[in-house]
Amino acid sequence: MKFQLHSIDFIEDGKKIIYDYSFDPKIKPYFSSNNPFYVLYDQDVSQTPLSLAIIPLLANILPISWFAGFDVIIDELDETFYNSLKELRIQFEKHHPKITNKGKLFCKKLVSNKFNGNNSMLLFSGGLDSFESLTRNYDKDPYLVSIHGADVEIKDKKRWHQFKEFNEKEPIINNSKLTYIESNLRDFYTYKVNLLVNNISWWGEIQHGMALLGVLAPLSYILQVSHIFIASSNTKDVDFSWGSRPEVDENMKWAGVNITHDGYHLRRPEKIVNVIEFAKQNHNNINLRVCYSELRNGANCNRCAKCQRTMFGIILAGDNPEKYGFKIPPHFYESLLSNFNKKVQMSTGLKYEWWCLQEKAKQNSPFFVFENQEKEDAFIKKFLALDLQNTIQINTEKTNRLYRLKFILRNKFSGIYKIYKNLRYN
Repeated sequence: MKFQLHSIDFIEDGKKIIYDYSFDPKIKPYFSSNNPFYVLYDQDVSQTPLSLAIIPLLANILPISWFAGFDVIIDELDETFYNSLKELRIQFEKHHPKITNKGKLFCKKLVSNKFNGNNSMLLFSGGLDSFESLTRNYDKDPYLVSIHGADVEIKDKKRWHQFKEFNEKEPIINNSKLTYIESNLRDFYTYKVNLLVNNISWWGEIQHGMALLGVLAPLSYILQVSHIFIASSNTKDVDFSWGSRPEVDENMKWAGVNITHDGYHLRRPEKIVNVIEFAKQNHNNINLRVCYSELRNGANCNRCAKCQRTMFGIILAGDNPEKYGFKIPPHFYESLLSNFNKKVQMSTGLKYEWWCLQEKAKQNSPFFVFENQEKEDAFIKKFLALDLQNTIQINTEKTNRLYRLKFILRNKFSGIYKIYKNLRYN
C-alpha cells in the first residue's frame, strides 16, 4: 500500500501551498477525497525550497502511515528532517509498539538547507500555556503564529475573527509580530484515522505536535527563524501518550531550526503565578483564552472544567480571575466539585491537572475571596480531601467501548445524526 506525492504548487499569490497526491484503494477510507491537504499563509511563501515546502504534508501524513501501515513516496526532502524521523517514530513506538516496522518513507533526493537568520517564533493559541511561554520569552520578541483549523474549525469564521480581535487588542502583544495560518490539518482525513488509536483521539494523542510545528517550516524559511517555541501542556510528573511532549517536539528538526518544548518544568498553577507576576510588573491585565466552548461569551465560557481549573488556579494564587479574562459564575465552587461525581471518568492528563491544583492548595497560601471567606475556605478544604484516584475509578474499559461505538455510529451515519441534533435542540 502506498501514498504518493506528485507535485507541490504555490497558488493565490504564493500564499497557499497545495499538494497533488494519490493513494491506493485500500487506504482510501482514511482520506477525504474532496478535501486534500493544504496550507494557507498570510504572506508569500513561494520562495520556499520544495524540500521544505513538503514538511507540512509529511508531518501530518507520516504518523497515519506508521499506524495504518502504508508507504509514502516523495521526490525530495530536507536532510535534517529526514534524519529526525527515525527518532520521532521511536518516540511513538514507546507507547504504541504495534506500529514497529509499519509504513516507510521513500525519498529520491535529500537536500541540505541552512538559514542565516536568528529570529524566533512561538505557536500562540492565546491560552495559559502559550501566554506564559510568551512572558518568559518576551525579550526575544518572537513571531506569534496562530493556526486556523487547529482549535477553531475553518468554517467557524465568526470565532476566528473574534480570536484575532482578542490578539490585536491585547496590550502586551506586538501586533507587527502576529501571523496567521489556515490549514485543514484536521479535516483532510476521515474519522477512521481516529480509530487507529484506542482512545479515538488522534489529534490529541498523536497528531497535534508534529502537525502544528510542521506547517511552520515554510514560514520559518521566509522569516529566517532559527528557534521555535511550543508551550508544554504537562511535566515530567506524568507520562502518557500525547502528541506534544519534549521527545516529540524537540525531535522535529529541519534546516538549522531548533524547537523548544517550553515550560516543561512548570506545573499549570506555577504558570498561572508567572502570568500574574508578569501582568503586575508590566501594569497590564492579560485576557487568557483557555476554552473554545460554543457557550463562550467573551474570552471564555467560565463554566467548563478547563475554565474552572484556570479560575481556581488564579484564586489559589491570590488574585481575581476577572482580571484575566474570566467572569466568576454563581455557585462556582459547587460547580467545580460536581466534576467528581460517581459517574465521572477522566483521562490521565485531566486527573493530573486536578492533582496539581490539590498540590497548590496544600501550600495553604492566602487565596482570593470573592464572596465569603469562611464558606470558600470550606470548599477548598473539601476539594483537598478528594481522593482523586478512587473518585474517578470506574469501569473505563466498558465506557471506552461504548464511546467508541457511539463515535463510529455518529460518523458513519452523520446525516442521520445531524437530523437528530436538530430535532433535539430545536
